Amino acid sequence: MNKSDCKSAMIGPRRFQWQVSGWCGGVFGGSAWLVPIAAILAFNGQPKLAILPAGSCVLMNLLGAVLWYLRDRILPFPALMGLLAAFSVSTPLIWFATSLYATPESLASLNWPQHAMPSILAALICPVIIAWFCILEYSHANEPVASQRVHR
Repeated sequence: MNKSDCKSAMIGPRRFQWQVSGWCGGVFGGSAWLVPIAAILAFNGQPKLAILPAGSCVLMNLLGAVLWYLRDRILPFPALMGLLAAFSVSTPLIWFATSLYATPESLASLNWPQHAMPSILAALICPVIIAWFCILEYSHANEPVASQRVHR
């Protein structure tokens, strides 16, 4: 493998570093729930509403891909915070739009919860993860991490 085959990721000063499995797992895992929602809404006669989760899924994966591509110019922790901030907007938006505008048949097909706790969790999960990651990143117990190479 020659030098042009490898892209050097910026090394974060603390705990969070660029890792393909963590990055792709977070992006795909965070957006995977949007695919069945979009499909069920579309198949239940709500294609306009289905555009919202489908478009959000595409945009979140596109943002993840762009940030990964720019990993040689962006520190890992700010990139992760940007991605999680985008999820902090898209997750409650999709959740509440589906809750409010989906037909009862679509909600039944989705096995959509009828009580408030999942809605509260949808609104708070990403901000809580951001706070937790900030504590991990900025806690005094962290030591600098050795350099690493990330392959495309």
